[in-house]
Amino acid sequence: MVAVSSSTVVMIVGVIPFLGLIVPNIVSLFMGDNMKRILPWTAYWGVILVLACDILGRLIIFPYEMPISMIISIFGGAVFIYLVLREKRNA
Repeated sequence: MVAVSSSTVVMIVGVIPFLGLIVPNIVSLFMGDNMKRILPWTAYWGVILVLACDILGRLIIFPYEMPISMIISIFGGAVFIYLVLREKRNA
């Protein structure tokens, strides 16, 4: 219930939702929890995610553009649900 309510609030309120929730968690899955070491990688993969979502938003319906926040919401929601369910399975 807490995960669903927090993801709903982040998706509705945030300008670029889920960026601060999913990118650090995905990077820490691959590189560990040493924040001093993964901070530059988190910034790098955050930029790559926003750039990929921007390009995808411009290409989905070509003459028009979709907002980046809509694409990150869809992708971030799916990843957030996966991360919540994955932790529940390992508990």
